[in-house]
Amino acid sequence: MLTDLNPDFLPNRDWPSSILSEFASFHESKTLLMRLKTDDDSEYRVLTTEAGRDLLAEVAWVKRPAPVDLARWRRSHPAECVSAAIRLVDSRRRGSAKFGKSDRMWFEPVGLEQATAEPVARHKAGRFAGGRVFDLCCGIGGDSLAIAEMAAGVVSVDLDRGMARRTRWNAEVYGVGHRVAPLVARVEDVTIPDDWLVHADPDRRAVSASQARKVEQYAPGIGFLTGLIGRKRGGAIKLSPASDFERTFGALPVEIELVSLGGECKEATVWFGELAGARRRATCLPIGATLTDRDFPSDANPIPIPDRPLNWVFDPDPTLGRAGLLDGFAAAHGLARLAPGCDFLTGKDRVDSPFLAAFEVDETLPLDMKRLRRTVAERHLGPLEIKTRGLDLRPEEVRKILHPDGPNPATLLLVGGRGPSLAIVARRA
Repeated sequence: MLTDLNPDFLPNRDWPSSILSEFASFHESKTLLMRLKTDDDSEYRVLTTEAGRDLLAEVAWVKRPAPVDLARWRRSHPAECVSAAIRLVDSRRRGSAKFGKSDRMWFEPVGLEQATAEPVARHKAGRFAGGRVFDLCCGIGGDSLAIAEMAAGVVSVDLDRGMARRTRWNAEVYGVGHRVAPLVARVEDVTIPDDWLVHADPDRRAVSASQARKVEQYAPGIGFLTGLIGRKRGGAIKLSPASDFERTFGALPVEIELVSLGGECKEATVWFGELAGARRRATCLPIGATLTDRDFPSDANPIPIPDRPLNWVFDPDPTLGRAGLLDGFAAAHGLARLAPGCDFLTGKDRVDSPFLAAFEVDETLPLDMKRLRRTVAERHLGPLEIKTRGLDLRPEEVRKILHPDGPNPATLLLVGGRGPSLAIVARRA
């Protein structure tokens, strides 16, 4: 029953009575309360005691603790608490890239790495507005926090007791603790009421320490994930944008959304049931621009590839290619691929779109490093932005060869592929 739960996992008593009763009923499934003593006990002690918070403040003032710092702290605090404080400060600093309130949050290294960045989580949360949601494999709670700001309540499920504790803590930091109920359980064992929505973030490191690219290596597995699509009223499944999501979910009645943040593709989200809209979607954050397969005619044919770059070259947001929308977008805007298999686009006229970075072409050259170095020196180019496609070249290696230390900024686009390799000197518009 609800009263038998560890206090760490009690939903707040000011939840609506209907949610409390449902929480009590499904808790009678195979819930696992792990009471192991782990590193997070010392972290919890640091976070919740006056002495611990004083230590945390001292550690936060030191960017790189030296042996003398460690010795000073250990004279006044247990060694395990000093180690815990250092971990907490380090993770909060790293967490600032994802969360606006990271300086008060409670992280864990793998949980932080796999957590959804706050702008992406809030973008997704909009579709859950007003509903009641199960967040499966919640980790440190990144998605739960965002969803709870929009939804009536969230049950955050994770097998790891430490993750559940962190979700509870982080929910309080964001002021949504009254809407978040962490539950320690195998997600496969949880009974989800029919009228609740679902968000699932399967573990991408279940097989090895590196992130899996195949969805079949996620945990829970494909059977459970695809089963949600047929059984539940609606929801979302978070996948890596580098995964083989098309092979696993492409033929199912779902929407697959690719989301970028600051020009980097962050997530592939599989929307299903009543939360699905189009078949394929590309979304560009933080601006919030979005395109779907419904924005282009299904019979749009790609424009033939020109013999050489035209007046403008465009670097598209990576979501367009991963969502399979690049050719339709290009045709709709009178653009063509720069080369076979290359996702740079080119056109006679400038096209303004949040999905495109535009470059006006100055000169097109064969890809020859000696010639390029002479060009850079003669035109006094620098600093030089370097972008490559279809080549085994790294921008930093090219920069060392070219020495672009002049006063004239430029962009260098290096393009390989099935045709001749090219070097395009251009100006970012």
